[in-house]
Formats: sequence, structure tokens, C-alpha cells
Amino acid sequence: MIKVYKYEGKDEDECLTNCIEELDVYTCDLLINPTETEESYSMDVVKKEDVISFIKDYLKKVVNEMGLDLNLEVREDENIFNVTMVSNNNPILIGKEGKNLNSLQFLLRQSINNQVGFDVKVNLDASNYRAKKVKNFEYQIKNIVREVQKTKTDTKLDPMNSYQRRIVHALLSDFSNVTTESVGEEPNRCVVIKYIGD
Repeated sequence: MIKVYKYEGKDEDECLTNCIEELDVYTCDLLINPTETEESYSMDVVKKEDVISFIKDYLKKVVNEMGLDLNLEVREDENIFNVTMVSNNNPILIGKEGKNLNSLQFLLRQSINNQVGFDVKVNLDASNYRAKKVKNFEYQIKNIVREVQKTKTDTKLDPMNSYQRRIVHALLSDFSNVTTESVGEEPNRCVVIKYIGD
């Protein structure tokens, strides 16, 4: 279980001061979900160490039920929990085209969010599967960008999920003469790489 602490006050500073004094922690050790109205300010607070403990317990229990041994590491960076897993059978853990890994990530996120009442970002990877996939994806996008710069012709990419679109937008911020725009409706939303000249 992840304990959620609730604080109310006239403003953020009052709530935060009460929270830090009561829990004896620094702000960087907490996930904070604020709610502000004209009359009051409140926040739901969760200790990051409690989330990390829950992630470890949850994954070990689920993966053991799959008949696998698991070693894992959880690192928190800017309120995102990145989990690296290694098992005695990584192909089973990952599944075909990452489906088992995606399902496990979805179930873990839902379990956490149901407990704390707000969205907590968790990314799972097994044996660097996702990291390699992202690197390959970035390589393909860079090649397309170079082609757009060379031909000065806009290119519409295939439909992508929001995570992939964010990667494209972030990646293209490093390139000159091009910009990106997301177009269309889910699940067919995609990115257009546009040439904008010198």
C-alpha cells in the first residue's frame, strides 16, 4: 500500500510547510498533487520511497507468478520512475514486440494510480529492449529529417502513439530548417516534418 497524506491550508506554502515538518522530508522526496480553489488550497502527497517500494514488491510478485526470477533497479528522475528489469527469461518478460512489457507497465501504472488518486509516470524496460528500440526509432527519424532538409519537401510520418510523437518533437528541436506538427485524431494522429528554410 502507498500511503497518501492530505494537507489543507490557505496556500501552497502553508501546506508544504506542514507537510515537510510532519513527514520530516525534503520536497524533492515527495510527489505532490495540488488542488486549488478560490477559498482553499489542498494537496495529496506521496513519498517517492513508498512508490519505489511498491513498484519493487508489485513487479517481483507478478513476475514470480510468471515463473521467472527477477532483478530490478528503480531510478526516479523528475518524478518519473524508470525501472530496469533483468530476468532468467527476458524474451518471456518482454513478449512479442514488447506486448508483455507494455501490459506489465500498464497494470503497474494503474495499480499505483488507483492507490494514490493521481497519475504517476512509470517506464519499464527489460534487458534494454525499449532503450534499443528508441535508439533505432531516433536513427530512422534523423534519416527522414535529413531527407526533408535535402529535398525541402514536407514529410508526413506514419501514425504514432503520444510517446513516439514526443520523441520526434524533442529530437527535431536540435535540427535547423525544420519544424514539426502533430495532425489528425487518435489513433491515427501523426507528425508532419516541415521544411521552413534558412
